[in-house]
Amino acid sequence: MTTVWGVEHEERPTVSERWRATPLRWKIVIILVGAFVAGQTALGLVGGIVGGSPAGSGPSSSFDTSPGGTAAFAQILSDRGYRVVRSTVPLDQATVAPGSTLFVIDPSTWSAADTRAAGSVLRAGGRVVVAGQPPGDGLLATLFGAADPPEWSSQSAAAGGSTPIVTPIGTSPLSAGVSTVELGFDATGSIQPTGSATPFLAGPGGAFAVAAGSHRSGGPDAVLLASSTPLLNASLDQGDNAALALDLAGAPSTTVVFDEYDHGYGRRGSGLAGLPSWWKWALGTALLGLLVWVLSAARRFGPIEPPGRVRIPPRIAYADSLSTLLAALPAERRVEAIGPIVAEGRALLCRRAGVPANASDGALSHASVAAGVPADVSQPILDPHHTDLVTAGRALAWLESSTGGTT
Repeated sequence: MTTVWGVEHEERPTVSERWRATPLRWKIVIILVGAFVAGQTALGLVGGIVGGSPAGSGPSSSFDTSPGGTAAFAQILSDRGYRVVRSTVPLDQATVAPGSTLFVIDPSTWSAADTRAAGSVLRAGGRVVVAGQPPGDGLLATLFGAADPPEWSSQSAAAGGSTPIVTPIGTSPLSAGVSTVELGFDATGSIQPTGSATPFLAGPGGAFAVAAGSHRSGGPDAVLLASSTPLLNASLDQGDNAALALDLAGAPSTTVVFDEYDHGYGRRGSGLAGLPSWWKWALGTALLGLLVWVLSAARRFGPIEPPGRVRIPPRIAYADSLSTLLAALPAERRVEAIGPIVAEGRALLCRRAGVPANASDGALSHASVAAGVPADVSQPILDPHHTDLVTAGRALAWLESSTGGTT
């Protein structure tokens, strides 16, 4: 603690002093934590403004090389001369060549516009293969006929057998070269064929795959598999699963389209990532300008004066200057200077003592004693020739607080 002009000030260490006093191990921890937080914040900000590669969601994507993806299926098609298209735009905006095969495998989203686009592929002489639990919005009615579309069930078509396999029924170009299709013990799904839907693969638990239509050469144009299991990376090399996948794709000259938009690829992100690119650049420019402004104004932040410097309190400096000035005055001038204080104090003292304002000094003095006014309060008011400014001021302050206000 230091005392300047009668006021005590606490000496506080500066930021640099506190940092120098911090142990080395804590300095290292603080620096590492600060760097991590700053890095994560910067990455989040840049990722939100600029965006990154489209993030997919849902199983069975041809981009997915994990056991649950279909990247191996897409690679086999490409190696055998098929033209493989991974569509990352909505189906109603995608350009699908006539005669193409469209694979809709376990979509995580679906819309009525997608259903209409799938119907357009059929009308253009193409094939639509739906694998897994079919989405809604009338897709099966569009592919197989609105009157009596097939029904999907969660019961496995391989249920009841010693091994989880399904086998061909009858003769179909969709099962050429296929003897057994292995599903795996965790595979679910079977189909109740109705109307124009004809089963071509079945197991002990019911039909596994149905097809309908003959708009194209080489077989039916609408196909529904109860499960996508035979097409996945983990099981494509089992049994005759790969042969089934190639039969579903069609002739090697066929263009095969994988619907990836409904796996999340190509969709705009949420928050800042969903803004148009020119908005991102404008926002980035504004943030850069804000950063430059902050750096230019950084020196003005914080206290106006350097830390550690103690300034004279304005009121103390003013009072000290007045007391010095009054002390240099003659006695008559000092009485005249404190006249307003004495006049105000006398009025309050009369009120406190309960005497008229024009009472004599003697009567006021006796009444003040009777009223309990201390002598060091009444004496400076009654005898201004032998008092000073500070003493008179203290007496006035006591009377103001004691009587509840000034006149």
